[in-house]
Amino acid sequence: MSEIISSASSLPSAHCLLPTPRVPMSVRVGTREDLPFMDALQKKHSKALGFFPRAQMEGYIDGGNVLVAEEVDGGQSAVGGEDENVLPPTADRRPRTPVGYIISKDRYLKRDELGAVFQLCVATGRERGFIGANLLREVFERSAYGCRLYCCWCAQDLPANKFWEAMGFVPIAYRTGGRRSTVGGRRRTIDAASDAFHRPPQTADRGPRIHIFWQKRIRAGDTSTPWWFPSKTTGGALSAERIVLPIPPGMHWRDALPVLLPQERPERLIGEEVRASPKQKKPQQVLRGPCRMAMSRLSFVKTPEEEKAKPKREKRAKAKHDPKVIAKARELRDRWMEHVSANGVDPSAGKYEVARRIETADKAIPRLAA
Repeated sequence: MSEIISSASSLPSAHCLLPTPRVPMSVRVGTREDLPFMDALQKKHSKALGFFPRAQMEGYIDGGNVLVAEEVDGGQSAVGGEDENVLPPTADRRPRTPVGYIISKDRYLKRDELGAVFQLCVATGRERGFIGANLLREVFERSAYGCRLYCCWCAQDLPANKFWEAMGFVPIAYRTGGRRSTVGGRRRTIDAASDAFHRPPQTADRGPRIHIFWQKRIRAGDTSTPWWFPSKTTGGALSAERIVLPIPPGMHWRDALPVLLPQERPERLIGEEVRASPKQKKPQQVLRGPCRMAMSRLSFVKTPEEEKAKPKREKRAKAKHDPKVIAKARELRDRWMEHVSANGVDPSAGKYEVARRIETADKAIPRLAA
């Protein structure tokens, strides 16, 4: 993994302090009143963020997993404070305007030491103002004591990867995204056996996206927490089974990475158009029952007996990887992590310092009265 780490270690070795936001801002816990602002932002950047239904967003808000950055008119930044950054919007008379939000959890994939960032978005016109960096720092500060790592998935073709790299995140692994994509206005499919096995990122619109798995040790000075990534994912926006592989040695996260998708039908390869779905009109129909003319088009009315006899369409089974492939991917992950830990590689390099600083034991643990 030393070859992979070299790409991240090319950044300045000396961490810079977290810059002061370029606009006076404060950070607070999100409420349901922030839903219109958050929903408008995610719809505007849906290709980069994905999409969370309203009920899911409400669940994140109710669970305290949303932080909102607000611009304070005529005030000073209050990031990292003890009082002001947790006040509701109505507790201060100064006008406040939301400029960004972050959705995260300090427990991911049932692992107590691993947290995840699901969405991080800044309002248009407020980019490059260190709002996202300060939101990320606040997430680390508010995380549980046992949480030592944070991760996120980011599509390879997004400029947001440079942000994660600047924040000290490391590209540990990757997975293949959705199977279908649009090419020249038509839908195409790509399979693992196709000649798109090594597709450059510049032509990502010809096949499935590659998702980079970024990870960071969030405690300042931490060089011992083991890195980890899942051997496969099954949920999320993809709602499909995807094998997760380490980035091969000598390859940068920007390079073309091998595509690995579960096998379906062997004839569905690159360049073949997707056949008509069951919902589309069939090329031929049998004349049954009475018919009528409507809107210059012949339509057919089925009898009640035919309606009852109509067979139910079976749900299409999702494509899955061979269990042997999943087992090999898990073994590859474990061996790779052992190699990284044995070499003592510390890829915690970034342009800005956003790690969490843990207080000393005397300050963190109050003394009980005798």
